[in-house]
Amino acid sequence: MKKLAGTSLTQAQQDFFASHLAYLATVDANGNPQVGPKQSMKVIDANHLQYLEKTKAHAYENLKGGSKAAVVVADKPSHTNVRVIGSAEIHENDAYAQKVNGSDSADNPYVVVITIEEIDE
Repeated sequence: MKKLAGTSLTQAQQDFFASHLAYLATVDANGNPQVGPKQSMKVIDANHLQYLEKTKAHAYENLKGGSKAAVVVADKPSHTNVRVIGSAEIHENDAYAQKVNGSDSADNPYVVVITIEEIDE
């Protein structure tokens, strides 16, 4: 992967995110990696990604502990991929989470917003 200048996704990269499954990687306090698919991952603007944290398990705990987030989308046939690294802000039942979820139920998923700090292609 080649690190790209800037922290804004191009329109083509945003479209690529919209049409491929995203995988989120984090690390715990001991440096142990955790990776998993995030079907709800989407681009909210050229500098931010968002997903719904439904399980509130490993990735959630790692992000709450200060882990950076790495997100990759890939297309195997074309050997095309985009990876972003960034910092996460977790919205737990606040006004932003309520706006995204459409209600203020405690059962709603948390909303995680990732601010893009690096883009690789």
